[in-house]
Amino acid sequence: MEKHLFGLDGLRFLAAIAVVGFHFLFRGEAAGDLPQMPLPEMLKSAAAYGYLGVSIFFVISGFVILYSAEGRTPLEFFVSRFVRIYPTFIVMMTVTALVVVVAANPRFEVSLGQYGANLVVFSLLLGEPFVDGAYWSIVLELVFYGWIFLLLVIRRLDDIETIAFGWLALSFANEAFFQVRLLQDALITEYSGFFVAGIALQRLGKGVTPARLLLLGLSLSYGVFTSLRAASWFEAEYGSALSRPVVAAAVLGGAALFALIARVDLPRRFWGPLKLAGGATYPLYLVHQHVGYVAIPPLAALIHPGVAILLVAAGILAFAFAYHVLVERSAMPALRARLYRLLQPLAPALDRRAS
Repeated sequence: MEKHLFGLDGLRFLAAIAVVGFHFLFRGEAAGDLPQMPLPEMLKSAAAYGYLGVSIFFVISGFVILYSAEGRTPLEFFVSRFVRIYPTFIVMMTVTALVVVVAANPRFEVSLGQYGANLVVFSLLLGEPFVDGAYWSIVLELVFYGWIFLLLVIRRLDDIETIAFGWLALSFANEAFFQVRLLQDALITEYSGFFVAGIALQRLGKGVTPARLLLLGLSLSYGVFTSLRAASWFEAEYGSALSRPVVAAAVLGGAALFALIARVDLPRRFWGPLKLAGGATYPLYLVHQHVGYVAIPPLAALIHPGVAILLVAAGILAFAFAYHVLVERSAMPALRARLYRLLQPLAPALDRRAS
């Protein structure tokens, strides 16, 4: 049985809080989704860098997904990822849609067709926008899961280091020279450096080799490269300047923090709170943005906007924790076992394809 990495639960939660801060303290106002807030400019400027928390999510995924895939059959991996991602996505997407419809904020609308398309997650392929813009990163996560699943099916997961070198090379060529949208979507070329950094860190835990150190160095260099390029888009989109050294330091610092805590054996008294925080991160990420955008303005009209933001964020956080404890912890294990039994007849077919 794989060892649970409690330190990564805490890092995942911190990354989610950074993203929430980015949306509520910076992006909402900058994009016109929230009214102008009389908050300290220093606070807004600091919150602007919170979007980099998503990069930490991708590093964690590269590490954890490879870590959890080892020793599993393709079917076991598929069921584990499906149960972890899809049911909560549907619930939180539905909650967001209902809140948006009830709030009747003219900036946010959800049509029946849009809701139906979001049921398959990849709604953009059906010509419908996401119910919440934060879902873009979930799509990239699912694409990454798909490639890991394929490697399990063809029994090439042990070649992941060689494959990762090729992935980085192709990603750099596409982003620096070609800009082929199909490759960006299918191979996550804009963010592959972060996934590969997680892969390299996972492999380094098995032993330090020059090739693994090179893979980590190249992946982080590429992650800095793409982050600096994205900073230009950010400035054009939101009309706010970003410090390039701060962006680079955040990327490298986040990876260094990850490396420090990934294998640390924490005292047992921290295990429960950290696991709870890590478990609540996914529903928190899915439900916070548009729900917050429609909840904050009416409350900010009654009390200080800063207090309104804190209250809304605390309410959403409490909801995420409650959902994780009352639904995910209680229902998901049984759902996972039932789905595995249902799909068990497919296992021999996957084994034949892999042989």
